[in-house]
Amino acid sequence: MELITLPHTPSLQLLIAPSDFQRKASLQFIAELAQTGPVRVLDGGNRFDVLALNRELRRRELLLYTALEHIQVARAFTCYQMTTLLEEPAPQGIPTLVLNLLATFQDENASLPERLRLLGICLHSLIKNARHAPVLVVLHPQSDEEPFLVRIRENADRVWVFESLYPATQLTLL
Repeated sequence: MELITLPHTPSLQLLIAPSDFQRKASLQFIAELAQTGPVRVLDGGNRFDVLALNRELRRRELLLYTALEHIQVARAFTCYQMTTLLEEPAPQGIPTLVLNLLATFQDENASLPERLRLLGICLHSLIKNARHAPVLVVLHPQSDEEPFLVRIRENADRVWVFESLYPATQLTLL
């Protein structure tokens, strides 16, 4: 993760990466932030792994319970829930990590115009929070999320994009 520097100043940062990389990067960010103070984690893809975070904290030889007390986790399963979570402002100065934001916008029960409207509200809330503390949004690079991804990229202060070194290949039976 030496390629990515953790944002310590108020800004909206975007990380677009494959699942395995973003999982590692997210855990390292959360562990680093939790050792110095509170951090808010909003999980949109239900992929926040507390056990892996425990391992990361122990690897860093941190006080496990103290670090865990600094982490506030909330999960959203729909775009409506994510919008509600983001509209609640983080306490002043507390960094926010938003994991798999766009997973909640794949809700087939909401029309595309409605999901784009909700994304606009989410972006407004992200920008507002980023004025007071670092905000990092972590996303998967998926083509079906393109109209959503473009809007987020346009509003981010900094964007990191990582791709898989090895393209997925279909194995054939002989």
